[in-house]
Amino acid sequence: MREKTTAIIGVGPGASGYLYPLAADLIRKAELLLGGERVLSDFASGDQDTFCIRNNLCDVVACIKEQHGKKNIAVLATGDTGLYSISAYLQKKLPDIDFQVLPGISSLQCLMAKANINWNQLKIVSLHGKDGLPLKNIVARHPYTAVFAGNKYGPQQIAELLKELSFADIRLLVGEHLSYPEERIVRGSAAEIAEMEFSELSLVIVENPAPAKRPWPYQTMGLPDEAFLRGNAPMTKSEVRAVLHSKLRLTENANILEIGAGTGSCTVEMAMTAYLGHLWALEKDPGAAALCRANIERFAVDNVTLIEENAPAGIPSDMDFDAVFIGGSGGQMAEIVAAVAGRSKRVVVTAVTAESVGETLTALAAHGYETEIVQLTLARSKKAGTKHLMQALNPITIITGVPS
Repeated sequence: MREKTTAIIGVGPGASGYLYPLAADLIRKAELLLGGERVLSDFASGDQDTFCIRNNLCDVVACIKEQHGKKNIAVLATGDTGLYSISAYLQKKLPDIDFQVLPGISSLQCLMAKANINWNQLKIVSLHGKDGLPLKNIVARHPYTAVFAGNKYGPQQIAELLKELSFADIRLLVGEHLSYPEERIVRGSAAEIAEMEFSELSLVIVENPAPAKRPWPYQTMGLPDEAFLRGNAPMTKSEVRAVLHSKLRLTENANILEIGAGTGSCTVEMAMTAYLGHLWALEKDPGAAALCRANIERFAVDNVTLIEENAPAGIPSDMDFDAVFIGGSGGQMAEIVAAVAGRSKRVVVTAVTAESVGETLTALAAHGYETEIVQLTLARSKKAGTKHLMQALNPITIITGVPS
């Protein structure tokens, strides 16, 4: 007796003509087929057992575990098994099963080919089951971004969001019902696509012909002070921000808490670095908060939540952070450190008075943080006739705390 097989098969964008012979043969020989309702209706025959995959992944795992070795099993994955597929989930949950994995032709491959777009420099993201994906941040950095639309975010909603990228000449390519008789491919501006209607079976490719046109296309930190909208709120100077950034040690997907956002200069720079993560910024002053929000919009960093409350009351609860930056404590340093203690890998504080330095060191020591202290004394040149004079700025102390 031949050993029973358990396979995960990419069935392509939908139409059976995209299924190659080896995959079709395994599907035909399967005694149990698992897949979405649409896929099962397209590929299952009357004499095969079926299991419909909906929002029931735990039941899917249990079914495969129960029937493995007893029946020839085929899990039908839409598109390709290596691109936002159920394949990775099943192999993680069922490590003892040696799945036979057959790739498929994804809807993205179809749309790229039909539109004659090269794969080089393509960024791929998915909105299925996700909230808060920083799409503007991503699109601003890449000439092509493929977006697998979700139930909440169809092409219209994606286009509506991207209309706000005023510094970029954004075009959207939408593929709907790819490979089916009702297939439709539409290209237009964000404003045009936002006025149209599309089904849930849609894929979006965002074209940004000039990513370098975004307000700050460089990887260095310490943006010029003039790059930001200015007001009466205090601004952390460019050189200080550059050193501060090195102390925060952020990754692209970091979760950050900022207390005392002010104009938003530090806010914007942190959000730009952690463009796949998220930043929660607290600013209690209404005028400063309005200026911070304006700078957030100016740089199109959509991974920031601005909270107009005092700290520590406004600090999000039940959440850990990769870094906490305290740019202003409002006299509540001890309470703020107590609120974030044990919830952050790093705490970085800027202080301009000796008293603030002492309060910070005391608060961090009380919660077992080891500290590093750096004091910056800066001077900037000022034109004096044909010569330059160096004009000193106020010294600033940067204190970094890490759990001991």
